[in-house]
Amino acid sequence: MRQLRYFAMVVKTGGMSHAAARLKLAQTAISIQIRDLEREIGVSLFERHSRGVAPTKAGEILYERYNELERFLDRTLKDVQAAAGSVAPRPFIIGLTPSHMRLVGADVLIAAGARLPATSLKFVEELSFALINALERREIDVAFAYDVEGRSGLVREAVIEDELLFVTARAKTLDESPISFADALSEELFFAGERGIVTLVRRMAQRLSLEPRISSDMQSVPAIRARITEGGASLLPYGSVADGVSRGIFAIRRIERPVPSRTLYMVSRREERSPLEDELIGPFLKEVVGHICRASAPYAIIVDPRFNAAVPLSGPVKP
Repeated sequence: MRQLRYFAMVVKTGGMSHAAARLKLAQTAISIQIRDLEREIGVSLFERHSRGVAPTKAGEILYERYNELERFLDRTLKDVQAAAGSVAPRPFIIGLTPSHMRLVGADVLIAAGARLPATSLKFVEELSFALINALERREIDVAFAYDVEGRSGLVREAVIEDELLFVTARAKTLDESPISFADALSEELFFAGERGIVTLVRRMAQRLSLEPRISSDMQSVPAIRARITEGGASLLPYGSVADGVSRGIFAIRRIERPVPSRTLYMVSRREERSPLEDELIGPFLKEVVGHICRASAPYAIIVDPRFNAAVPLSGPVKP
């Protein structure tokens, strides 16, 4: 199971070094475990390239089955506890994207521990499409996700409008002036797969009769970040690169004529009461949205007035 857990983290982060950082292990230790796993099952699980790794077809199947196994083990544990009459209270589970966890995760976790009972909240970090799937499988209770299409069993509520920024390596340019959408598309742009931002960019380009130069063979945001440091470029929300901007690794420029943006939704199940109506969870969710927006300022705005009056997470703890 340990090897499978390491394998899953490499797939999720798009590279051995990123997985090692998340697991707080040496990269060589991760590499050895992956190599031993491949030797044990007799297949290659990753394709190696200069920008990281990508799962082979066999690796994609193993990753999918590993996730199924994790869910099965979780259900089994709950069944065993129920049989023994010792079921712990189920926490309210909130799903956030990796960029938002990177941007505000530490503050959110600290605030949750201070304001609410220790066992009342749990956070899950996944890409938007995976959060929506988890919500439909009833594995989480609410998701903050992008690019959410209407689904009959879900309620989506727009909360934040997020600008996309033109991102390059700081070493490549000192120019911080706005760039036109057409000029941004004249650069070779790197994206993760054919979901999310790249779909938005292609649609905008088509409406404007522009021919973008797009490479979508990246497997994750960390892989895109690595490609940018090597001289590439991308269109990303501020939360995906905020830490690199503050450390002088990335340069960002606002895009205009037109401004590309995407909407962050709060998504919940239709048959259940809105989480905003809960006297404890509701105010906390509003605080989370407010904190995400403030951390992304001035590149994001709240579009739902219910979230404008939220008390900052750093504010006083309620008794």
